[in-house]
Amino acid sequence: MATLTFFKFDRVIQVDDPVEGTSVTIQELVNAIRDYEDELDFLDYGHICNAFGKQDLGGGAQVGITMVLINDWRIQFESPGAPPTITVYVRGGNLVATNTFSNNPIKPSDYVTVIIAQSSSPTIITPPEDLNMLYLIESLRGKHQTLGNIWYWDPAGGLDTNDGLQPSTAVLTFAKAQTLATAGNNDIIFCLSTASGGITTVPESLTITKNNLKVRGPGYPFQIKPTLSSTVPITVTADNVEVSGLYVQPTAGGSVNGITITGDNALVKDCWINTATANGIDLSSSTRTSIQTCAIESSTSNGINIGNSVSQSIISTCIISGSGADGANLGGTSISDNIFENNLIYNNTGYGIDVGTGVTRTGVRLHHTFSGNTAGSTRDLGTGTFIESQAGGASASEIADAVWDEVISGHTTAGTTGRTLKDAKTKATLASLK
Repeated sequence: MATLTFFKFDRVIQVDDPVEGTSVTIQELVNAIRDYEDELDFLDYGHICNAFGKQDLGGGAQVGITMVLINDWRIQFESPGAPPTITVYVRGGNLVATNTFSNNPIKPSDYVTVIIAQSSSPTIITPPEDLNMLYLIESLRGKHQTLGNIWYWDPAGGLDTNDGLQPSTAVLTFAKAQTLATAGNNDIIFCLSTASGGITTVPESLTITKNNLKVRGPGYPFQIKPTLSSTVPITVTADNVEVSGLYVQPTAGGSVNGITITGDNALVKDCWINTATANGIDLSSSTRTSIQTCAIESSTSNGINIGNSVSQSIISTCIISGSGADGANLGGTSISDNIFENNLIYNNTGYGIDVGTGVTRTGVRLHHTFSGNTAGSTRDLGTGTFIESQAGGASASEIADAVWDEVISGHTTAGTTGRTLKDAKTKATLASLK
């Protein structure tokens, strides 16, 4: 074992009289430092080092020892005084320092080269993130891909002091989760339903203000129900936001929408909006919003309300029922090019779909089902509206009457070429394919 000398005022631990190949181990240094710290001469000083490690990992393996020199203490090998230069070693662990010398644990000496043979503790290596797999999986979504960071929100068991990086370290509030996310980074917040009763009820509201943020829940077990009746459960003001897999229900007694959207390119998918005290989903000053596979039930006003300055929205494969007014209402200024596809709209007090005056180029197409809407299936007061006959513009008897009227008129008008039922059927079939 090398001889060590402590220079208290210089804060140096010197390895005396080294020769070529001299080595000192971390354990030897720790033992000598602890003995020196117990001496009366040193009691007016703070600690020289911190040391940790050597926990048993089983199978004969231990965590490597690490010594951290503090309070500007350093290790110095005594200079031989003249050439040749010798090489010496510090072995058997890890030697680091926290000091004013650029955190260098070694004090230089003439004609001495010091090599610190740092060791590595047995460690679980975390593999690098597989970005190729992430991009491939997200490409299957078609839109609103998540290629940024992932954060976890657990209203039942999280803590806002957590880092939110894993389900086990989820944060408690949405406000904290959104703070962790980066605007424009396509981050995702996963909503965890961990309440013991099976239903996680969230008394806070969600105001999404960061662009490109995705909020994805597990469906009905995760319920957004603000405490105050005057609070909108979900408000989207940012662009390129996704809200999916949530149950949304305003508190009775107020007059608020279930979801209010004023950002562009929003995606609302697989949500259940129930008993909104105003509109189920309200759009204004928004373009390219997509509402897919949502259930919007028992809204006090309209199921979906499309207001001023809304364009190029698409509402598809949704169930809209029990509204106190229209299933879907388009009314206001600068409303154009909005599409409805394959929705089930029934038992609404007003129309199934009501297109207001000044609304342009609305499309109602692809196998809509209307039933029991008190005022009627559709009303069109707009300009350039396209409503497919299957979507409520004509009943089966009306279509049949049109076919027969064409055949009869072809035979009863003097000087015209007669037509057959086959001709009329062909025309009707081709028209249905457009």
